Amino acid sequence: MTLADRLRSDAPDERRVAIAEIAARTAVDPGELESLVACLGHPAKAIQRPAADAFRALAEQGIAVEALLTTALDAPDPRLRFGAAYALARLGPPPPAALPALLAALALDDGDVRWAAAELIGRTEPRATAVAGLLPLVANGNALQRKMALYCLRDLEAPGEDVERAALAALDDADGGVRLAAMATLTRLAKSERSAAAAGILKALNAEDPRERRAAAAALGDLGLDTDAVRTALEDAAQADDVSLRRAAERSLRKLGAASRG
Repeated sequence: MTLADRLRSDAPDERRVAIAEIAARTAVDPGELESLVACLGHPAKAIQRPAADAFRALAEQGIAVEALLTTALDAPDPRLRFGAAYALARLGPPPPAALPALLAALALDDGDVRWAAAELIGRTEPRATAVAGLLPLVANGNALQRKMALYCLRDLEAPGEDVERAALAALDDADGGVRLAAMATLTRLAKSERSAAAAGILKALNAEDPRERRAAAAALGDLGLDTDAVRTALEDAAQADDVSLRRAAERSLRKLGAASRG
């Protein structure tokens, strides 16, 4: 069996051995490289990640791999597209050409892949291009994509009224995870829309989900907008039967008090 065949083996152990072997090569043929690309779309991370590392090792030997990986960014399989983007990021900063694959990966069921894609989006330059790609997803992606796009915008610390408006609208999203992400994003980014953010988060103190109520209580302290309405709502929450909610409200009241004194 050739190395190219072993890289496509149904036996994971055989694939891993073949990946280690090709990573140590100083010369490879096109068929072997194509088989290594296929490993980037494997459902097992124990195959996908070593394959990406192997591409880095080959590139360090002066073997041209970037064009092949760039072509794989257009593969039909979204997991392979992400694997190609991940491998390219092992060679240096993620190129702009990888951004569509990374944005699409935010919609995948695999949480590890989603967060890995989010981390790579945060490293993609120029940042303005990443922000422009993320904003439409907050409104139009699937629930996972909407949530992850918000966290990406938060971690990018992307300024701008467009970002704030998108996060404000997401406070009314049908998905609870998206609403939590919107609160986390607004506490970090809200500037011109802080009053609207506080009003939206106040509503979440009455949500059915106790996790959302606790998150809202904590977010009001992080937002730092000290108004009578915010204080009254937090004081009420500090008397709740839910111990975690009470603690979150008490912490936020202490934060607001410290800010007003300082």
